[in-house]
Amino acid sequence: MLNDYVNEIRNGICNMRKTLRKIGTIKIGIVETTPIVWKEKLLRFEWMRKSNEYGYPNNQKGYNFYQFVDMETDEVTPEFGKDHIFGCPFVENDTVYVYGVKDSCCNNVIDMFWSTDFVNWQSKTVFDLPGWSFYNTSVCKGQKGYVMSVEIKKPEEYTGKPFTIVFAQSLDLFNWEFLSPMEHSYTRERYTACPTIRYFDGQYYIIYLEAMPLHRYMSYIVRSKDLEHFELGIINPVMVHDNRDKYVINPNMYTKEELEYIESAVNCNNSDIDLCEYKDKTVILYSWGNQLGKEFLALAEYDGSVKEFLESFF
Repeated sequence: MLNDYVNEIRNGICNMRKTLRKIGTIKIGIVETTPIVWKEKLLRFEWMRKSNEYGYPNNQKGYNFYQFVDMETDEVTPEFGKDHIFGCPFVENDTVYVYGVKDSCCNNVIDMFWSTDFVNWQSKTVFDLPGWSFYNTSVCKGQKGYVMSVEIKKPEEYTGKPFTIVFAQSLDLFNWEFLSPMEHSYTRERYTACPTIRYFDGQYYIIYLEAMPLHRYMSYIVRSKDLEHFELGIINPVMVHDNRDKYVINPNMYTKEELEYIESAVNCNNSDIDLCEYKDKTVILYSWGNQLGKEFLALAEYDGSVKEFLESFF
């Protein structure tokens, strides 16, 4: 349930705020990534898609897998999570937890992996629910334990108009159960996808993707105290596609053909935002492109904490 947005606009106060700065493109064809901080290192979680499955051959191994990349040195950790997609990491006490969908889109299984060294990984199944179809997930520490936001397409009675965000909770990061999807979801009324969830001072903040007319996709933000009633940010959308997305941070990494591929790509999308705090800044990774296979990973920054960034939209 969305609170009365018109009254929020009529009665709201909107102070001057800092600007999110788009830095530029990092990669071709690798999207839906997440930045994390582990032992004071800034790392990027990547789902390495099977080559040509989504339009660009980054991965020649013939299967999906996960890896982490040091965002300052470009050092890559050993692969893990073979045959898993749509992953999301969460860090606590120097342990990295990763949740992801098994095998393929629309699958009904979410597995988890955990490690303290990015080499030795343990795993278990979190959800195996026939009749469900899972996509993106995101995990945060909440008011009582942990909360996972989950993008679903099925069951139809829980989804309404795909896609819809539902929520699960856990006390230990290993054992999860869904809150009532009919009462705790956002929203069955329209396309709402790619959730990223964070928690500060009694509020859950969710950045998600709205499908707009004429095949346009923009990231919006809502917040909620109970994951049942939601308040839409007075300032929205969070990001809008523009030419700055195409700025290449390090053009020497690309061939002439690749630079032309970036320059000529249709851009009607800013999606899959994920973020972390590093050295007093909010580091933001997001996707741009056409939402039909030509997709690119880009970096943005906000000069302040994640808490300040999320609160600035309300």
